Amino acid sequence: MLARSPHRFAAFAVLMILTFTMPASAQKKAPDGVKVLLLSGGARQHHGYRDQALVLARGLEDSGRYEVTICEDGSILTSPGMAKYDVLIVHVDRRDPEFKFTEDQQRALLDFVHSGKGYVSIHGADNAAPDWLPEWRDMLGGVFSHIGLPDSKTKKGEFQVKIARKDHPVTRDITDFTLKDELYYHLQMKRPIEPLAVVEVEGQTWPVAWVLDYGKGRVFHTVFGHRDFGPDKNEPLANPSFMKLVLQGTDHVAEPHRKSKP
Repeated sequence: MLARSPHRFAAFAVLMILTFTMPASAQKKAPDGVKVLLLSGGARQHHGYRDQALVLARGLEDSGRYEVTICEDGSILTSPGMAKYDVLIVHVDRRDPEFKFTEDQQRALLDFVHSGKGYVSIHGADNAAPDWLPEWRDMLGGVFSHIGLPDSKTKKGEFQVKIARKDHPVTRDITDFTLKDELYYHLQMKRPIEPLAVVEVEGQTWPVAWVLDYGKGRVFHTVFGHRDFGPDKNEPLANPSFMKLVLQGTDHVAEPHRKSKP
């Protein structure tokens, strides 16, 4: 048996110590922060959802206002553990079998928001499966549909995002900005919305961010936020203006719970 170099062993030991003692880059303590459940997972072969979940969690926790738990299993929605969360964030398309919402999970999610909690819906989270409950349209204001007449549409590229409501807390201190992303448009709208931000495509103005009340809860939705699969892919949340829009959208839906904390 060959003798191992003591220097090599020492280096390995140091590496192992660092691996198990260094804090995760997207996990910070905020004992008085609003409790957020970030429900990730979806379209595994298409979306880099796990990479994006870490980017989003880091942005939320770096603000000092949130404690974030990341989960991929939708069964948490029907568990008693949901009671401890103030805000639910979904950022990906969960139509594929591995991540598909059951009817019970859908009802639990809708009841969670309707009861007074906050909900943030990013990009693919509005992708309606054929068995989605009609109440999704009530909550989000509209959904991306693959089976409607006409179908909703997508377009990738660089978009000039225009702030439509400069006086709203969600758009505070955000000026018009350019974003490389995937646009959802021709959504199937159920009720009127007042856009906070818009883009102009094909000679029309399309809403890309808005807020709504749903029962006692608050909802923020943006159609942007597409992350392709792979480490070298574009991450829209790396755009400071878009990240600020999402953070301030989260602040809006979380505000009632922040006020209620000591």
